[in-house]
Amino acid sequence: MRALWQSLHTNLMQSTETLSLQHRYRSVRQSSGVLRPFPDPQTLLDHLHGDGGNPDQKNRVLATLVTVAQGNGPNRDCATVLLWLALWPGLDALYRRLLRHFLPNPEDLVSEIADRFATGIDRLDLHRVHRIAATLIRNLERDIRRALRVRWTESVLRDEMPADEVLAGDQQAHFSSSGFLPFVDVDAEAAFIGALLEKWIGNDAQLVVAVAITGATQNEAALRLGISHDAARKRYQRAIRRLRLRIEEI
Repeated sequence: MRALWQSLHTNLMQSTETLSLQHRYRSVRQSSGVLRPFPDPQTLLDHLHGDGGNPDQKNRVLATLVTVAQGNGPNRDCATVLLWLALWPGLDALYRRLLRHFLPNPEDLVSEIADRFATGIDRLDLHRVHRIAATLIRNLERDIRRALRVRWTESVLRDEMPADEVLAGDQQAHFSSSGFLPFVDVDAEAAFIGALLEKWIGNDAQLVVAVAITGATQNEAALRLGISHDAARKRYQRAIRRLRLRIEEI
């Protein structure tokens, strides 16, 4: 399942050994005093991945690479490759966190990360960012999770009960499924939303909250309510239709 992702890393590493990229790296290094202590790409990456070193100095290195990657010069691709590899530990952790949401097609997650990471580099405002690595990874995860929420919402509006693996809770997520800040207790969040939905769809609100907010699977939601799986599915679809009509009225 991770073959394509690992293959991407292998290809990136192999590219740093090509004469073309090494030539481009020397060009970038000559124009930047920040990179001069690092004679080749591997030395640079070892420094960035090492536990020691000055964090501010590492941040300046990343800022230099982002500046080059945002330009239109011949060294753009070189800087982009080095940013991929410099941030690979964080990107790999992100991949593992999000993989459960792409189980049927893990290659889609690779494409999502690749496309949105490139966009994130292009849009990064170095005048406003204090920690480049953390900002790029955080923004990347936020954008992918936001896209997932949109897809799940569209699925709900088609009266489909999401599959168990899609709704599986992600304990490492930084934000709740409904966008609440991380310090908001999940139970309090569920109770708050449930109270609002009960005014619109009655007792079925608890089923919707269990599935869409707390991340319960279809079977778990049915067991909580003491009903069959098939009954839970039908009630969920009925509740979503009523909720959709209520939203359209508003």
